[in-house]
Amino acid sequence: MAAKKTRGKTPVAKKGRKKGRWSRADVAWLTENYVHMGDEQLAKALGRSKESVILKMEELELGRVDPEVLATTVAQDQKIFRARLDKRTTTKKYRRLAADYEELQAKLDAVVQLRQTPQTMTIRPSKAGTTEATAVISASDWHVDETVNPATVSGLNEFDPDIAIARGKKFFSNSTKLVRNAQRDARIKTIVMALLGDFISNTIHEELQENNSMLPAEAIWFVQNMLISGINFLLNHSKCDLVIVCNVGNHSRMTKRVHYSTEQGNSLERYMYYNLALHFRGEKRVEFIIADGYHTYMDVYGYMLRFHHGHAIRYGGGVGGITIPVNKAIAQWNKARRADVDVFAHFHQYHNMANFVCNGSLIGFNAYALNIKASYEPPQQNFFLVHRGKGKGLSAPIWLE
Repeated sequence: MAAKKTRGKTPVAKKGRKKGRWSRADVAWLTENYVHMGDEQLAKALGRSKESVILKMEELELGRVDPEVLATTVAQDQKIFRARLDKRTTTKKYRRLAADYEELQAKLDAVVQLRQTPQTMTIRPSKAGTTEATAVISASDWHVDETVNPATVSGLNEFDPDIAIARGKKFFSNSTKLVRNAQRDARIKTIVMALLGDFISNTIHEELQENNSMLPAEAIWFVQNMLISGINFLLNHSKCDLVIVCNVGNHSRMTKRVHYSTEQGNSLERYMYYNLALHFRGEKRVEFIIADGYHTYMDVYGYMLRFHHGHAIRYGGGVGGITIPVNKAIAQWNKARRADVDVFAHFHQYHNMANFVCNGSLIGFNAYALNIKASYEPPQQNFFLVHRGKGKGLSAPIWLE
């Protein structure tokens, strides 16, 4: 700090000072000011001879830089700085180019690898019929006596007795095709045909009384003949045994409302099922299971199926579709008696889920489907397999058109 305060000014008065001795203050002042002052100026300011000042500067190794030399040094420094800057820039560019090269080399190696002979693994086809399975086909919601005028469903569907017969034929022929296709990979000895109800619309609503093509007794006779023809077709075009599970729907009732405790006895469909069982009583390959209650349980290889029409599940539309009320109902029923899969109908919608299968309809999109806000779907029924030791496997719609 003392040197800065004395810079460019004459040092402290030199009274009583020996000329041959340099004080610390003089040395500090000289060191601070020798650069921008000449030797004579320094000597005069310090009260010393020029020679004394030069000797002290040599002693302190205080050398001046020639302006020309200084300018040359600055220029050299700038050149060195620019060279270093260029080197850093070049290094960055090199590293980037090196990274790009490595990426291109990797891509080239991949292309070369692909052009080489690939290393493949050998896959052998499974032997046909190495597993055992049971086929399940569902028939429901045919509503053969109901008429669907295309104008009432935006031209999406049309239905009358002739169309019902045509779709019924497709049901049995396409079911047989699906069974045959499945038999390429599995031994299928049994077909479970689930008759899940609502084969007729009946006259339970006033609009049905006005619009149906047949009276209830005529309609149930009509369906019975269709089913007899179809069962014969399955027997003639396959070597499988038939187990026919029979559940009534809510439309076939002879009462104004559903009588839960006597629903079976008040159903025209139950009467039809008895007639069918009587008709095939001498056929060893056919077995009828006619439900006495709402549910029918069937054990297939230890895998429990629960059949019902589905009208006990309450659904009035809403986000999520039928899945939420269906799962709630299944959870409650499983508290009493557990089943692995519920097989039902009623909603005219095809669904294949892990724990339930909902059948479509033969009548197709109609005023009922429109009323419950169901999504449009073509007329279809359901097919799936139950594999021994594995449970429900392949599931597919049975197309009717």
